[in-house]
Amino acid sequence: MRVVIAKKLLSSVGGSEAQARALAAALRDRGHDLALVGVRPRWRRPGIPDAVYAAPHGDVRIAREGMVEHYIDSPFSALESLLPLSLLSPARFADVFRGADVVHSIAREWAGPISRTARAAGAAIVETPLVHPDQLLSGASAGDVARYRRADAVIALTEWEAAWYRSRGVREVHVTGVGPILAPLPEVPMDPATVLFVGRCERYKGYDALRGAAPLVWRERPDARFVIVGQRRFLGPSALRDARWVERGVVGEAEKAEAYARATLFAMPSDHETFGHTYLESWLAGRPVIAGDIPPLREVVREGIDGLHARNEPRAVADAILALLRDPARSRAMGEAGRTRAAERWSWPAVAERTEGAYRAALARSRDAVPGM
Repeated sequence: MRVVIAKKLLSSVGGSEAQARALAAALRDRGHDLALVGVRPRWRRPGIPDAVYAAPHGDVRIAREGMVEHYIDSPFSALESLLPLSLLSPARFADVFRGADVVHSIAREWAGPISRTARAAGAAIVETPLVHPDQLLSGASAGDVARYRRADAVIALTEWEAAWYRSRGVREVHVTGVGPILAPLPEVPMDPATVLFVGRCERYKGYDALRGAAPLVWRERPDARFVIVGQRRFLGPSALRDARWVERGVVGEAEKAEAYARATLFAMPSDHETFGHTYLESWLAGRPVIAGDIPPLREVVREGIDGLHARNEPRAVADAILALLRDPARSRAMGEAGRTRAAERWSWPAVAERTEGAYRAALARSRDAVPGM
């Protein structure tokens, strides 16, 4: 089938951005005709070809790696790139969607115009909303829910998220999960006491709690190091002025893989996640994880088996870190259990197969809704 995956930013940095690219590649490998569509960014971002920036004014179409990438030029691209806004006219998507069997919108930034244009093009509409209930602009508004009900299929990443949609009258809901996105791990020794965080340095991700936990951990383990990989925020607490607290910012895939390989454990005690693909990345390296104590993460991470859960506050995070550092054998067993679980349930071929099932259900529903088909 011909599939168009729409994600406003097609960078390779960021959970949903990298997931869009990885899913497209996995579906391509299953024999489907794949295209990606996103905004043409005003500044350089990892994963976006140099040809996009070198091209003259206007939309850019690039064929590479067996797929087509469309970058829509917008006078609002600076705002489009920073804020969850839909400022483009639906007509701007018409050429890209023409002839598509399925249009799949990942995240909600462009979902409104995408849905209207896909319907006019006769394509089945699939959404992966990545809803974060109780968070600002979370996708839980009445308008969002009404759109989910109109979609031909909605994809959730966990059973908990799927139940949230179904309880609000969304009928065609499928659970796919996601896969890990990690370069080959280098053969380097594991550090004796390094805590790794990979993600946006935001309070809801657990960055502030981890920063507050570090001095508590150092009272018992002065040798512990904290390595932070991810996009820094504009406002908020500054990095700790201690050589044992290392902030690397946004790094390349090889450097990220090395950080996982050297880490002793991974900690991201989020308050809001739809899945948390960085836990899978940690498990690929055989490392235990500390996840937030929220319903979707209790589904992904099994308490005491492949990781621990902690409230997003310093004392709870410090206690979880120290528990893992005190018992290296238990930590290794958790990491290995996570590696097995990720390989069995969340490889990209498995995720693509489940996604394909959602597409087929969406196509059937779309055709049933059209008289004479």
